[in-house]
Amino acid sequence: MLKLLHNLSEPLVPPKETYVQDEFFGVYCLVSKSVEKVYKNRCYIGYTVDPNRRIRQHNSGREHGGAKKTDSKGPWDMVCIVHGFPNAISALQFEWAWQNPDKSKRLKRRYMQKDRKETPFAFRFRIVIQMLNTRPWRELALTFRWLMKEYEIPFNHSLSLPPHMKLAYGKVQKSSVLIPIELNAYTTIKNCEVCKSSIPQIIQALRCPAFEVCGAHFHAPCLAERCLESEGHLEEKVFPVSGRCPRCAVDFYGEMLLEILEHCF
Repeated sequence: MLKLLHNLSEPLVPPKETYVQDEFFGVYCLVSKSVEKVYKNRCYIGYTVDPNRRIRQHNSGREHGGAKKTDSKGPWDMVCIVHGFPNAISALQFEWAWQNPDKSKRLKRRYMQKDRKETPFAFRFRIVIQMLNTRPWRELALTFRWLMKEYEIPFNHSLSLPPHMKLAYGKVQKSSVLIPIELNAYTTIKNCEVCKSSIPQIIQALRCPAFEVCGAHFHAPCLAERCLESEGHLEEKVFPVSGRCPRCAVDFYGEMLLEILEHCF
């Protein structure tokens, strides 16, 4: 009893802050640096949720989580990665098409064949840029990232990213979102800025990127339709590549569009 009273007299420990790691879906390209001529400069296309861990697995061998096709054929460099896919299925479909351009319905009509003087990686780079300019991938808010700048191939008029996509450099730094403890850190969901009706569930709600100043909330489908109308592509596209807040006119790309895609499609 004395021990119990002692415990009750101790100050309560405040709850710890909770962080939720953001989802990451990426498709990468490896280049072999093997000393064996038969394997050197070979490329491997793969999917990952953690590129920093995945390259360690490839270089550690199949028994440590590496792939059968990369086992004993390295060491490998992870040269570049495309990320920002809304879900794993979308990324895996992209991976398959990058691996099999001759079988993909979207790419085989483009006669994606390797030139005699083209390196294996230059060919894979040409394929992926073509993919990023082909529907449905050109309508996603993706990022093309050079993980190793020494492999960088310059873009030109025939090999360039769509204007709404990002070009990045360096290792992927996975981010986390802080879940507030205090109730006053949360905001009451307002009516949709587009249709003016209520938003009954938080899963249906989006808010303006400049929320602290603007304060606008939206139904995700309402905002998607408004963005497509402003682009003049309401009948052609199902997903906007850019947008503007109807209230404060701030432009948005990237993460905001990913949220629209996750909510609507």
